[in-house]
Amino acid sequence: MTEHFDVIVIGAGVMGSAAAYHLAKDGWRTLLIERFQIAHTYGSSHGESRIFRFAYNNPDYARLAMQSYPHWRALEAASGERLLEVIGGLDIAHEPAHHPDVEAVAKALAQVGGRFELLDADQIRARYPQWRLGDAAMAVFSPDSGFLRATRCVQVMVEQAVKHGATVREQEPVTAILPGQPVAVLTGVGRYSADKVIITGGAWINDLIRHVSLQLPVRVEQAQVTYFTPLRNAESFQRERFPIFIHWRNPIPSYGFPIIDRPGIKVGFHYEGYFVHPDMPRTPRDETTRQVLAYVREHLPDAAGAPFEPTACLYTNMPDEDFVIDFAPGFDNIVICSACSGHGFKFGAGIGRALADLVEHGATDMNIAHVRLRRFTSLSSS
Repeated sequence: MTEHFDVIVIGAGVMGSAAAYHLAKDGWRTLLIERFQIAHTYGSSHGESRIFRFAYNNPDYARLAMQSYPHWRALEAASGERLLEVIGGLDIAHEPAHHPDVEAVAKALAQVGGRFELLDADQIRARYPQWRLGDAAMAVFSPDSGFLRATRCVQVMVEQAVKHGATVREQEPVTAILPGQPVAVLTGVGRYSADKVIITGGAWINDLIRHVSLQLPVRVEQAQVTYFTPLRNAESFQRERFPIFIHWRNPIPSYGFPIIDRPGIKVGFHYEGYFVHPDMPRTPRDETTRQVLAYVREHLPDAAGAPFEPTACLYTNMPDEDFVIDFAPGFDNIVICSACSGHGFKFGAGIGRALADLVEHGATDMNIAHVRLRRFTSLSSS
């Protein structure tokens, strides 16, 4: 027998879990299908923390982050659990070559009405003596930045979806999607149908959207974060005194977090360029750990103790580093969402609202016009 639903969401990462939560809360009979287990560690939606920020060099993403914020707070209110901690954040450039990057963040925040301060090198040193930066350094401080508890966010959204009547199927890779009215979805376990389908496949997106004759020009990259035990002054790296940061630098930007649940700060490189197949094992690279340690020794020397718990995850990158959220071309009942290019988690609760809106109403007030498929003149077809 084929079990029928109003909507099927394929993929239970942050975007799929958020969509299922909103849909179920809105009264839609929802099925959420996950190829692994809920909150697994094979994709892009797990871990202790993910950066939350309005501070973007693109005002469209700044607006989307602002729209997403109340949806995270509503989820917290519904669950009774704290998921988003606002502690402030720094966008830093320590050399003139990257001043335009930081200035673009300030300009975008000003454009959307965000709060910020511009800091010169002396002001950075006075406020955050943990940093070792040159005299040409400058930074934007955004008081609205912070972090989300990533794994728990996914788990809570699934729990809330189930509370509102959603059905969850774990360990069921989708083997076929048969477009039509309704859409049929086949797994190795069963056959399901729905009036609407949302595909949030992450690194496996092209395996899924080939069933709607679409392929995206994605490249899957392994990213890595590493924790560092402070050598001294550990109290100065607590969240009350050490905000999250993005460091615009050559050859690649870095980012990091204060001490949260583990006894060390967390630091990683953004877009390192180590491309993988999503089915490969997630093996942290010793070379990356050494490079990040060298970075911490140079710029945060008091924190440059023993590295521990190097952890790998995946970026699913588009060439323009933007997302993809839209109806599959030629189908008004199949929505795709993927390729969050390593900076999507913070928008999860808001993008889930956008996906639910597209299914329910065909349009959304969420600021996603810049990530629709029409920005491409052509796409490769399967």
